[in-house]
Amino acid sequence: MPSKYRQLIESYCQSHGIQLPIGFSRGSANRYAVIELDSDSPKLVARTWFNMEDVVYFLRNIWANRPVRILDFKEGIELLDEGGRRLKRGRAIDET
Repeated sequence: MPSKYRQLIESYCQSHGIQLPIGFSRGSANRYAVIELDSDSPKLVARTWFNMEDVVYFLRNIWANRPVRILDFKEGIELLDEGGRRLKRGRAIDET
């Protein structure tokens, strides 16, 4: 049975024209997702996260200085990276 977050993420991506990585539906998904914005069309980063600290680590050390959109599918909000140790709450996902 597909996970709740995988269903939410896939539905959101399909309705907003965001490419899903190959094999995304095979693994489990967690609440935090990152969308890569520096290609011709937005693309979901293959990995999702359970902890905000892991998302911040990814953004600082692996995906540094690349334009992204960060979504929290548990709270239904966009998160904003302002360079701190935590991400700031943004607007609701359904407003974007």
